[in-house]
Amino acid sequence: MKPSEPTNQEQKEFWNDLKGQIWVEMQPRIDGMLAPFDERTMQTLELRSGERVLEIGCGTGTSSLGLLQRIGPSGSLLAVDLSRTMLNRALERVEEAGASNAKFVEADAQVHDFPAGFFDAAYSRFGIMFFEDPVTAFRNIRSALRPGARLTFVCWADRQQNSWISYPAQVARQFLELPDVPPEGAPGMFSMEKEERIRNILQDAGWSGITVELFETENLIGNDVEDAADFISKMGPMSEPFAKAEPLLQEKTLAALKEALQPYEASDGVRMKFCNWIVSAVSS
Repeated sequence: MKPSEPTNQEQKEFWNDLKGQIWVEMQPRIDGMLAPFDERTMQTLELRSGERVLEIGCGTGTSSLGLLQRIGPSGSLLAVDLSRTMLNRALERVEEAGASNAKFVEADAQVHDFPAGFFDAAYSRFGIMFFEDPVTAFRNIRSALRPGARLTFVCWADRQQNSWISYPAQVARQFLELPDVPPEGAPGMFSMEKEERIRNILQDAGWSGITVELFETENLIGNDVEDAADFISKMGPMSEPFAKAEPLLQEKTLAALKEALQPYEASDGVRMKFCNWIVSAVSS
C-alpha cells in the first residue's frame, strides 16, 4: 500500500485536541440529538445484509453500530476518522457490543489508500465537511467502491437556518472570543451548506445519480433552558473558547444563553431548528 500524504493537518490537530475529548464526554447527549439524522440517512442508503461498507468520519462509533446492525455478521465495516481520541471510544463500544466484523483506522479519507473497488456502499454522518480538497477526497472514496455502489451522507445546510448553533453563537460572542466565520467553502462545519457546491464537487469527482434532499427538523437540545445552555456551550464554535474561559466568564455566558433560549422552551424541553442535506450518489 502506498503511504498517505500528510493533509488536513489543521483538522487532524483540532479533532485530536480538546474538541475530540469534548465529543467523547458528550457522546450520549450528541447521540440523542443526532439520532434522527442517522436514521433518515441510513434509510436512504438502504443497506442490505452482507454488504461491505466504508464509513467516513465515524466519530465515537454511534453510526458504526447502526451500520453493523443493518449489514449483519456476514457484512463488514471499515470506519475511518482523523481523531484517535474518538476512534478509541468507537472501538470500545463496538467491542462491548460483541461485533467482530468492523475495523477502525485513524486515517484521512482524502488520501488514504483504500482497497480499490471493494466496497458496496459508503456512509457518513457529518464527516465529509472537513476536506482541504473535497474533489480529490470524493474521487478517492469513489475509487474504493465497486461500480454501481452507493454513497449517502448527511451534512449541515445553510448555517442561518440552523438556529440551534447560529443563534447561541451570536449570544456567546458578547463574552467569548469565538473563531472568525471561515470563508465560504473552507473546511469546517458548513463547508457543504450550498446545494450547488455539493453537486459540483460530486460531479467533478466522477459520481453520478446525485440527489440532494433538504431535511429540516426541530430537535430537543435540553430538558429546560439551564440544561440546554449547558449543552450548547459545549457544541459548535463556542466549545473550546468556553472550556478555556475563566469561571466568571463562563457563568455570564451561561446566564445570557439561558435568557436567549427561553422563547424556544416547550412543554417537553427546548426545541430549535436543524437544517441538513441528505445526499446520495452512485459510483460510476
